[in-house]
Amino acid sequence: MKGFPVFRISGTAYERGRQFGQLAREQIVTNLRAYERAFREGAAISWEEATAYAAQFIPWIEQYDAEIMEEIKGISEGAGIDLQEIVALNARSEIITNLGGSASKADGCTCIAAVPPATKRQETLIGQNWDWVNLVADGLVVVEIEQPPRPTILMITEAGIVGKIGMNAKGLAVCLNFLRPSEKSVGVPIHIILRGILNSSTLPQAIRQITRLPRGTAANYLLAHREGEAVGVETAQINYDVLYPLEGHITHTNHFVSPRIQVDDSVRMGASDTYLRMGRATKLLTAERGRIDEDYIKDIFRDHFSYPDAICRHGEAEDSEEAALLDCTLFSIVMNLTTGTFELSKGQPCQSTYERYHFSSKHEIAKPIL
Repeated sequence: MKGFPVFRISGTAYERGRQFGQLAREQIVTNLRAYERAFREGAAISWEEATAYAAQFIPWIEQYDAEIMEEIKGISEGAGIDLQEIVALNARSEIITNLGGSASKADGCTCIAAVPPATKRQETLIGQNWDWVNLVADGLVVVEIEQPPRPTILMITEAGIVGKIGMNAKGLAVCLNFLRPSEKSVGVPIHIILRGILNSSTLPQAIRQITRLPRGTAANYLLAHREGEAVGVETAQINYDVLYPLEGHITHTNHFVSPRIQVDDSVRMGASDTYLRMGRATKLLTAERGRIDEDYIKDIFRDHFSYPDAICRHGEAEDSEEAALLDCTLFSIVMNLTTGTFELSKGQPCQSTYERYHFSSKHEIAKPIL
């Protein structure tokens, strides 16, 4: 199976965005059309409503990090697409949550991190299965971002979105679980926070990037650093909690775990597989504590207990929707922060091989190593 498109961008924030917009225009258009349909058919939101609603997030993005907003403007210019449409991509989680109601679709995902002494070779490992609608499968890209003095970033993202799942050259990585409270809120969008995390050099800096302003919706951010530590930062709009893995490994799925965050967790209404996926991943990690390596984490991500709603997700068992709107594992990622590489499978990891990606040298574009 052919791997993901890989792009390398550099320069000022606006220049980086313009390059991304030009290089990934085809995938950006794919994502815009995918979300136009997903909003309409999965959440009863018109594209006009979505883009109008997205405009209120612009001041939040500018307050959070004006450079990130400049990059978004550059993407708009480079792709030749209206700015509010690009903002709507970057605020798509908030649009679905706040306009779509509790019955609309939400990302799945199973996240894992393992650090010494739980790992076999005393490495720091973090990764996830990313579960979402098939519609966006063709809009995923790998991008390397050179942005001195901020760290160089290597991530997989939905083209047009400035921050997602990946790592930086300082040894920091992030994975994501979408959470689904019933409360409506406006604040910094999830994907902007993800970029703020990847702009950080240390775990404390990354945590501050999550907590320093109100957030547009709820999420769990799983963080790890190559120095051998990992934490989960579980968030609602204002409240948050930091979860520390005393046994050297941590998992998270799509429900609130912390007793400190008191919210109406609407995921509990109909997504019981989130509990099974988290319990299953934790059980498997516990059984191998001290011997966990990349291959073992890949095996967990291929796990089919409770198929088809397993860690390796193959869609809803009784869903009558067409395949494009089914929730499936669209990629699986395992990052080794000790070696500075990550491996990606395109689609369910049980059906595809993992390809390795690394930071490029000064004059090279990052390419998959088969």
